[in-house]
Amino acid sequence: MTNPSDLSKVTRVTEAKDFPQVVLIDNTNACNLRCSMCDHKNMRKYRKVQTMDFDLYTRIIDEVAVENPGARIWEIFFGDPFLCKDMPKRIKYAKDKGLTDVVLNTNGVLMTPEKSRAVIEAGLDAMYVGVDAHNPETYKQIRVGGDYDVTVANVLAYRDNLEKYGTAGQKLFVQFVVSDINEDQVEDFKAFWGDAGVAVKIRPKLSWAGLVEATNLRANETVARKPCYWLMRTINICADGRVALCSVDVHCRVPSGDVRTASIKELWQNGLLQKYRRLHLDGKFDELPEMCRQCTDWQSGYAEFHDPKPKNETCHD
Repeated sequence: MTNPSDLSKVTRVTEAKDFPQVVLIDNTNACNLRCSMCDHKNMRKYRKVQTMDFDLYTRIIDEVAVENPGARIWEIFFGDPFLCKDMPKRIKYAKDKGLTDVVLNTNGVLMTPEKSRAVIEAGLDAMYVGVDAHNPETYKQIRVGGDYDVTVANVLAYRDNLEKYGTAGQKLFVQFVVSDINEDQVEDFKAFWGDAGVAVKIRPKLSWAGLVEATNLRANETVARKPCYWLMRTINICADGRVALCSVDVHCRVPSGDVRTASIKELWQNGLLQKYRRLHLDGKFDELPEMCRQCTDWQSGYAEFHDPKPKNETCHD
């Protein structure tokens, strides 16, 4: 086993009872890469590539604005935001409705300076860019189809655009998912981006409910299982309006409602999601749907953050 997940850090198990604390919205499920730690290449077996209808998106945002405007809104679930042509418009709509934590995740390849300026000026609260490597050779193995140098340049341009066009509180992070391919580069990654003035997020690898190999995860039978962070606090809404079981149910293999026919609040408080949370909290894992019962990704429900160095500090830790 490589870099086993630290189960002592799996502590975010408190249930969001009345309304989700995190809302993942599949504004587009299209992606330009085929990364080694992701199963996007097989998505068409389960659902079509599409962009969420804008009217459906605004209905979701309108409800969140009433029920929990402080909820974290991930504007992407299983795609790349720069393939959603009106993403700045969608971000601005959420911010104009009073939402205070609107964020994006991207592989950064298509994040040109012009596009980064647009989402910054729309009011985006935080951008997370998955890089996962400290050199082009390792990057090529992980971020298949991407370009390391282009991605790094785009992140640095985003950093500069934040200074020019952003406001206090808007943030930028680069993410590093630890795997057997890149585990020897964590410290170099932190040092490089720290010197560049960009915050770093380090997190364990996921298996996406068994779809890819994750050697950091143990068999559930060998550990004391805890409730899953993503199930406890997050609702995951696919581009067609269906609600997936959790944040690692990227193909919506366990449909758990539909926001086209019910409100988020109804689905959260009275639907299948509530039932599955109860089973987790009661330790009745053997009564869960098979995908959830077998899933070990709860072991990776944590991350570490490293603030950038002050601009006048260049030495490594």
